[in-house]
Formats: sequence, structure tokens, C-alpha cells
Amino acid sequence: MTQFRTSISEVGEGTVNLRGYSLDDVIRHLDHTDGIFLTILGRLPSPAEHEVTRAMLNTLLDHGWVASTVAATRYAASGNPQLVPALAAGLLACGNNTVSPQHSFDVLEQARVLRESLNLTFEQAAERIIDEFRASRKRLPGLGHPTHKTEDFRAVAIWQIADRVGAAGDGIRQFRAIHARFVEASGRFLPVNIDGALAALGYDLGWTATQTVAIGLLSVLPGLMAHAIEELENPVPLRCISDGVYDVKSISELPVTLEESAK
Repeated sequence: MTQFRTSISEVGEGTVNLRGYSLDDVIRHLDHTDGIFLTILGRLPSPAEHEVTRAMLNTLLDHGWVASTVAATRYAASGNPQLVPALAAGLLACGNNTVSPQHSFDVLEQARVLRESLNLTFEQAAERIIDEFRASRKRLPGLGHPTHKTEDFRAVAIWQIADRVGAAGDGIRQFRAIHARFVEASGRFLPVNIDGALAALGYDLGWTATQTVAIGLLSVLPGLMAHAIEELENPVPLRCISDGVYDVKSISELPVTLEESAK
């Protein structure tokens, strides 16, 4: 019985075929953006898809100490000075609060269901979603950033590119409506952040949430590599947090055990 079936690749003596193309041809004729698109999406990109994917792959190259992924990478490299564990630590720090197009993508899918099932406009779907999040007191994914308070320039850049090449669609339109409704309902301005922007653009490209997350992780990886390499080549063994606060008022005596009280 065949255990696996795959449409990704096959390997033989002196040959590798990737998504129906010779890897030799891919090496000789495709740039990295096209190679990544082919591998993850299973086909070659159109010129517009190439342009926005190229931009998306550059959005998260690094974000310094603000990024928990960087701290995780450098602490791991300090404790275990090897490249692969350090990179793994940084990638494991990606999730709900950072490098997370998944959650914004889910909101867009929720909006699509509302529009189609209730025949709502983009603005009406946005109103329903914002009301639900505000009622549940949950944080709305895709909005706000600890450093970029007025706008996330990365989000602005990739949406402008998408607009220019004709790649912007329902995802970006819906996220703009969600953002506008949030500002109106809350009276607070939070910019669309890069996670929300990536989700909306991945949605418009016809990608799945998982494929969009994969592009985000590929964008993060070179920066984590750079920080890991710097840490390994300029080592500070066993970095520690020196400015923490021990939030306990006093040191307590251990209770007398039954065994001691019986003596």
C-alpha cells in the first residue's frame, strides 16, 4: 500500500521535479520569489502575484527588540550556541500575538459568511463583527502596534502595491471597512498592522490562511538568522534578565509538617 501521495516533488538519480517543473530549470531561470510561490502555491505566479509576494516576503525581515521572536532567538543562542535550536526558538514565539495572519484571516472569513448568508454590505458585515468583538471584550486581530501608533508603514506599502497592480480585492476592502468601523465605534485610532495587512492580501490572492502564515514565517526567518548569527559570533554566554521585579512582599516560613509536629 502506498503510504504517501504528493504533488510537491519527486526525486530520482540526478533529477528533482518540483510541482511539475525540473528543479534544474527552476535553479537556472526563476528568482527566489517565484520559486517560493511555486513550492507553496503549486503554480507559477502572474506578474501581479510576483510583485505583491515579493513585497510580502520583505515586510517582516526584522523588527529588532520589539519582536519577541528576536529575543527568543538570541536567548536560545546564548544558552545553546547552535543555529538550528535558536531559529526554532524564534519560530516557536510566532503565534497569537505576533506573525499571526491566521487570526485576521479568520475575521475576513467570518465577514464573508455574514455578507453571503445575510446579504450584507462590507460595511454592514464590519459593523456586526466590531459589535461582537466589543461585546465580548476581545482584542480585534490585525489592528494596533506597540511602536507604530499612527500607521504601520509595512501594511501601507503592501496595500499600495496591491492597489497599483490590481491585486486588491474583497479582503482589503473588507479590512478597510472593519478598521473604519472600529475607529468610529471605539473613538480610538489603531492602525491596521502588518498581520492584518498580510491576511487581507493573502485572502485576495486566493491563498489559504495556512499558506499566508507560511509566507509570513518565510519573511521572518532571515532576520532571525541574522540575530542568531550575530549572537553566535559575538557570544554572551547564558544571557539573563537583570531588570525583573520579584513581586512578592515577604519571604514566608515553611509550614511545620505533620512529621515534624509528631516529634
